[in-house]
Amino acid sequence: MKVNASKFIRCGAFHDMYELTIPARIELSVGEEEKALQNLFFAFGKARRLCYSLRQKYELKGRMSRSEIIKRVQELTGLNSRYVKDAYATIENLPAHATFGGLKNQRLREKGKITKEEYKKRRNSIIYARGDKTKGGNLNLRIVEVAGEKYLRVNIGDRKWILLKLFIPEKYMKKYAEYLDGSRPYSVLIKRKDNDKYDVRITIRVECALNEGSRLIALDINKSHIDFCVLDKKHKDVVAVGKINTSELQNTRRNKREHQIKKVAHKVKNLAKHFNADVFIGKLRTSNFKSHRKANRIVHQMPQFKLRKWIKHICVKNGVKCEERSEANTTKVGRILSHIFGLDVHKCAAIAFALKLSDFPLFKLLSVVSSYDVNGRRRGRRRRGSSPTGTAQHEKRMKCWAAMMNALILRRGRGEAFGGYPEIPGIRGLLLTSRLKANLPFHMVNIKIW
Repeated sequence: MKVNASKFIRCGAFHDMYELTIPARIELSVGEEEKALQNLFFAFGKARRLCYSLRQKYELKGRMSRSEIIKRVQELTGLNSRYVKDAYATIENLPAHATFGGLKNQRLREKGKITKEEYKKRRNSIIYARGDKTKGGNLNLRIVEVAGEKYLRVNIGDRKWILLKLFIPEKYMKKYAEYLDGSRPYSVLIKRKDNDKYDVRITIRVECALNEGSRLIALDINKSHIDFCVLDKKHKDVVAVGKINTSELQNTRRNKREHQIKKVAHKVKNLAKHFNADVFIGKLRTSNFKSHRKANRIVHQMPQFKLRKWIKHICVKNGVKCEERSEANTTKVGRILSHIFGLDVHKCAAIAFALKLSDFPLFKLLSVVSSYDVNGRRRGRRRRGSSPTGTAQHEKRMKCWAAMMNALILRRGRGEAFGGYPEIPGIRGLLLTSRLKANLPFHMVNIKIW
């Protein structure tokens, strides 16, 4: 289940779209019906592999366009253009070296533990069709009602269709039946399991109203915990800081990890509703992270992508505004603030992230970086010798900033202005830091997964 953020304003209210997935299953009778569906599975699997191969060989090198690939695959497989376009959509984001059917099944076939027919079935195990509102919801895989029962009408080509009885859980039918009447598009995925049973996933884009909060929650995702900071938008005061312990995500089994991730997402949603706040998630760039072997393994094993996905889905579904933002240089500012606030670096990084969202000039002043782009990243490369580099120079600069801020805080506490002069416009960042210092201790919140 994934969330696509397509925000727009209607009548002064914030709206967002999220994707709702309804589980179902189909029953297949032995005979011509089963044979036709199996042929469609093999044709769609062949189309996926051809699209992937042609894209890697020609499109990425500029020798063939996407439309040319789709036309050629359509001629080779005999599928209609919609099926081929949907097959292309399933492989568009795959890496350069992908094994269709999974590497595990390939190894089982090499060792002779599964037959060639079983391997082909596992390799060609999905049929996918995207929705279209102008075509009654979905053209190739459409949900229809016959004699009061739901059926899945499958297009098998040559203007022929088969009707498969569709079983949707009653609780989903009561809640989401209005979305399946063809008035809005829905995507359908048929997945064949190893025991020759078929699962169906129906995905619908649902619009929901979002309430903009008076505060914001900045989330800093780490290995075993998520640090957060609640900041008032109007007064720019820190209301609460704390952490959500997520160490169970590192030690749980794979099939139970997603359940734990959902529990974390619900904790974030409850926090946002309690503080009437919008949620902002720090987007990590783990692909660019390079350190020693242990640190690399820890960072790349963090389930941060699934965390971001489920937090966004659950928040948006419950009417909480949620966005992803870059958290570049927040740890750097957090190290500086930790000397002032007496908190650990991760909580101060969450505070820095909140300040970056609410007042970017302040964050720019604290981070001692001259230029940023829209996402908060450095523009261009720094010239050699233009500024000090290295760990020692960084620590020295950090201590200088901490000492200067403490001195400013002491002057502020004695009622003095900066050097005896009136406060200069544009230095409100340091004043805000002193106000945060004066408001300590924060309201600390520690949350565990139970």
